[in-house]
Amino acid sequence: MSSYVLVTGGHMKDLLTLDDIARELRVSRKTVQRLAKSGKLPAITISRRGGFTYAVPMQNYFDWKREWVKQKEEKNCLSDRGFLLKEKENWLEWCKNGLLTGKPLSETTLSIYDYFFDYYLSLLPRRYKKTPLVSIDNIRLVFGKINIQSFSIKKNIYDAIRSFTKYLITKRIISPELLNQLPTIRPKRLFPPRKPHCTNNEFEKLFEEASKRHLGQSPYDVILNSTTIATIVFSGLRASELCNLRLQDIDLVNRKLFVYLGKGKKNRSIGICNRLYDYLVKYLEARPKSDNNNLFLTISNLTGEPVPLTRGVLLQKVKRLSKRVGLDINLHGLRRTFATIAANAGKPINIISLALGHADLKTTQGYLMTTQDEVIKEMQGW
Repeated sequence: MSSYVLVTGGHMKDLLTLDDIARELRVSRKTVQRLAKSGKLPAITISRRGGFTYAVPMQNYFDWKREWVKQKEEKNCLSDRGFLLKEKENWLEWCKNGLLTGKPLSETTLSIYDYFFDYYLSLLPRRYKKTPLVSIDNIRLVFGKINIQSFSIKKNIYDAIRSFTKYLITKRIISPELLNQLPTIRPKRLFPPRKPHCTNNEFEKLFEEASKRHLGQSPYDVILNSTTIATIVFSGLRASELCNLRLQDIDLVNRKLFVYLGKGKKNRSIGICNRLYDYLVKYLEARPKSDNNNLFLTISNLTGEPVPLTRGVLLQKVKRLSKRVGLDINLHGLRRTFATIAANAGKPINIISLALGHADLKTTQGYLMTTQDEVIKEMQGW
């Protein structure tokens, strides 16, 4: 590498020309000149006859080069879809085993991360040059393609990208710069959240429909439908907690349900009310004989054998039943219904919170739904 010496104030200073740097980096002189003009390269100007030229102090150059090479490697990693998909699997494994945050994440969270990370990549436009797939500009571009009212979709994408970025930083694949910029595009809720729930009358209507036998439906399926809905509404269980219930988790003698490793990998016990007790007794009598330890079983359409009830199957059951009675309700709405009915019956909010498995009373307060008709009726008595 050639260089020349500049004498300033009696001191000798080694300088590199743009041609030296172009050969060193194996790029064109125009590229180096563009870096110098933009200020990205720590260049100084040297006057000469007819104008000036750029030069870079040797020590400054080598300091800059280390950072430049690091950024280039980071850009190449984030631009390689195959690399990102491979690291995605490692990232999810880290999350599963608690290596990233110190706390293992639930299967539900892992599936959300997995789905929305792939969904983010699917929304990226076709590229005509090598640019980072995970970047602030691309995240902003993807958010622009999503309906402005779909806050939860944007939030799930943001959370997945943020966690994945933390993983890449921990493995020293990228610098913390991207993570520091993410809060600037954090999704904000622009419309009130949709919180479907049932009133007492609506729940009874849904429950009545679940207890009816339709053409082609087995008697066991009717009992399964009514018991699962009753379990959510009378106990406040999450859908995943209900599907994960085991036979040993039910204590009908002491009227207790044990929730093993619920959300946040926490255990809790809840009571069984009289109405739920009756349905559980009826369900256990009708439950198919199986070596499977799961409490709730459904009959496979492929094999005709009993298999554990999954969240997806339960979701379809509730969706089908609610459509029949003209209600807009989902699984989480039934859980919110439990909180609302219990509060309207005068039950203490701290008991409701513990039953729901909430760590904060504020979360429980957000579950308690009051209709405008209820507000009007209450105020008329003031």
